[in-house]
Amino acid sequence: MPNKNIETMKRIFSIKNLLLILLIGALIGGGYKTLNYLWNNKKASVKADLKEYQQAVVENESELLSAQLVSFVTRGKELARSRIFRIAMDKLNSHDNEEVTKAQEDLRNFVKACGFAAGYLFEPDGKIFAATAGPEEISGQGNTESVQQTLHSRTPMFSPLRMESTGLVTDLFIPVYDAYASSTSEPPSLILMLEVPMTSILRAFLESERTFKYKSSIHLIQQNGDTSEETVFSYPETLKLQAMKVSFAGVSEVLFGIRTDLTMSKKVYSSAQFIPVVNWWVMIETDTAVADRIFTIYKQESIIFASLALAGIIFFILTVRFIASTRKYHLKSSRLEKKLPVLQKELALLRIVNNSLPEPVSLKKSESGTFLHVNKSFMDLTGLNKTDALNLTDNQVFDHNEAEALSHGDEMVSMSNSTYSEEITLTRGAGTSTLQVTFVPCSVEEEGDSILTVYRDVTSEKMASERGIEVRQQVINALIRAVESVPFLDGHTSLMRKLALEIAETLLLSDADCATVEAAAILSQVGKTFVPREIMEKEGKLTPEEIKETQRYIEHTCRILEGVEFDLPITQTIWQMQETLDGTGYPNQLEGKSISTLARILGVTNTFSALVQKRSYRKAKTARQAVEILQSMADKKYDSSVIEALGAVIETRAGKVILSESHVDI
Repeated sequence: MPNKNIETMKRIFSIKNLLLILLIGALIGGGYKTLNYLWNNKKASVKADLKEYQQAVVENESELLSAQLVSFVTRGKELARSRIFRIAMDKLNSHDNEEVTKAQEDLRNFVKACGFAAGYLFEPDGKIFAATAGPEEISGQGNTESVQQTLHSRTPMFSPLRMESTGLVTDLFIPVYDAYASSTSEPPSLILMLEVPMTSILRAFLESERTFKYKSSIHLIQQNGDTSEETVFSYPETLKLQAMKVSFAGVSEVLFGIRTDLTMSKKVYSSAQFIPVVNWWVMIETDTAVADRIFTIYKQESIIFASLALAGIIFFILTVRFIASTRKYHLKSSRLEKKLPVLQKELALLRIVNNSLPEPVSLKKSESGTFLHVNKSFMDLTGLNKTDALNLTDNQVFDHNEAEALSHGDEMVSMSNSTYSEEITLTRGAGTSTLQVTFVPCSVEEEGDSILTVYRDVTSEKMASERGIEVRQQVINALIRAVESVPFLDGHTSLMRKLALEIAETLLLSDADCATVEAAAILSQVGKTFVPREIMEKEGKLTPEEIKETQRYIEHTCRILEGVEFDLPITQTIWQMQETLDGTGYPNQLEGKSISTLARILGVTNTFSALVQKRSYRKAKTARQAVEILQSMADKKYDSSVIEALGAVIETRAGKVILSESHVDI
């Protein structure tokens, strides 16, 4: 009996078994280290994705709110400069009560038509000159200080949000100049206060969080003096201002990080962006539990997968050992048994992986297009089971347009014998989705006889991209409207854009360069809206200080465009447009090859457009006179090749049409 036990112990603790135990221990240890590495990477990846997403949401929502506020400022300025408004102001000074009443009614109707809830005209001392509603409705609101600030700065400004019977509103204060004033260097005669309804805008802003990932919440916080107030929903769907437990007074920026939420009840990831013109903070918060849940699910799935993989490896090792131990008895059969478990295991793993893939996958013959294999996601996409799908073609599974797009992908793969991708639109019922379809050449029985097709749903990414483009376009449109409101700049900008594009095409620049120079010409004058109007409209020679102030428009323009993402070097081109070849330009005194070709084109067209326009201190030059002046500075200040191209353009039929439309003599 003891000898039998000893033999049993020897068999159990044989060298082969000990090596096997050590191998399994090494696999477990290596797997644990690998899992730890993957978990750390996943945790960092989740945090990085959340940070990128929050920054994108805050920037998009801030740009959207800013664009809407700018549109109100633009409408307010147009109202203040309109002829009907001027007529109403004149009639308000009439001694005829009936005419005054009629002027007040005209003012009320015009304010309402422009999208404002009410309008009030204040005299410089803060007294009400005229109103579309009773003066008692704005008593106690502290408008005198805002009137004085607007009178002093001569620029539009917004008051903090406040509650009215109609909902949340903010007041827009705009200086109004006398109709007979010679220039805006004279002080405003009145201050126009327009009541801007904000409820619908802010409701749409707050409701946008329904589409946010990670169950994130959006917040709009107003800094009113030392008080911080949040705009929140009040039963059932109205909005109200709610005092906050935390204050944003003295805060300059809120970067992405973990902090206590605004209700002081839980930990969140949050970040915010400040809109200075209205003292608003746009903040997004994501519960840390959401990110932890994502990581926990990944951790659980990785443990399960690692356990299955380890079990598979152990099973494989034991199977190989068993086959090896019986080889001397069944040499021929052992060879088959070696391959069979491996193939079965690989097939099982491939089946698990294939059916676990979230993307639909199909394998079809190159010549006939019939399906050889489809996974579970493909069956869910088409509504077919595996038996029904096999031996069908794209034309039998998809509609005509979808099948044509897929057929085109098959043809591209067959011709090039390389991977090909394209987007197709898939319609199912009332819903439409966009799929990124990748075609990969495969070999089943012979070289290139099959095509593997992978379908990935990119609808959400495409919608997010289109929304970002739409927001950026709204910002650009608002900036262009602001430029067109400045005297002399409407025609100047239009002439610059058309001539710059013609010169770029004459110089045979690429499509991207032509698009860049055209967009840069449109936006190049935006910064002049920040130059004081009294300097822009001054008659006679400017002082050195005034010249320096006008030159800052380049800096203003680039600062405005800094937050807008372009795919082209538009901002860099504008930054260099006032530099000259001899280094006497501004703002950085660049010279020679340091100035890009696109910036040189803008510099020439900007100077040309200024020369051919009339100024209070000189007559407008003809086009040829302006070119002669530029030629006198060729290769000193301006690029001679650009000047030659300009001279050629103005002599063409298209160039003469441009000059004619801009009222410039040839």
